[in-house]
Amino acid sequence: MIAAAGGLSIGAQIIAARSSIIVGVIGIVVPIVTVMVTGGTVVYFYILPIFGIIYGVRAMTRGAVIGGGIGVVLNVLAGLVSLVSSGLIGG
Repeated sequence: MIAAAGGLSIGAQIIAARSSIIVGVIGIVVPIVTVMVTGGTVVYFYILPIFGIIYGVRAMTRGAVIGGGIGVVLNVLAGLVSLVSSGLIGG
């Protein structure tokens, strides 16, 4: 039997970065769902993706590099969704 190499498993890394990942998913899903449900009114977040990026970087510094990277990418996408929803990008 081969022992696992040092470091955290993928599941443990995702769990370690759960705050960042959850914030990123909320930042992406909520604007899309509100447009579909309300028929044009968009709810988007100004600050939430920034906190998600901070949480992701903190997870990376604690050793959960893959989970933190996933969180950072999700929050960058959430920030882009917010900018597009507000009309600042893509007019």
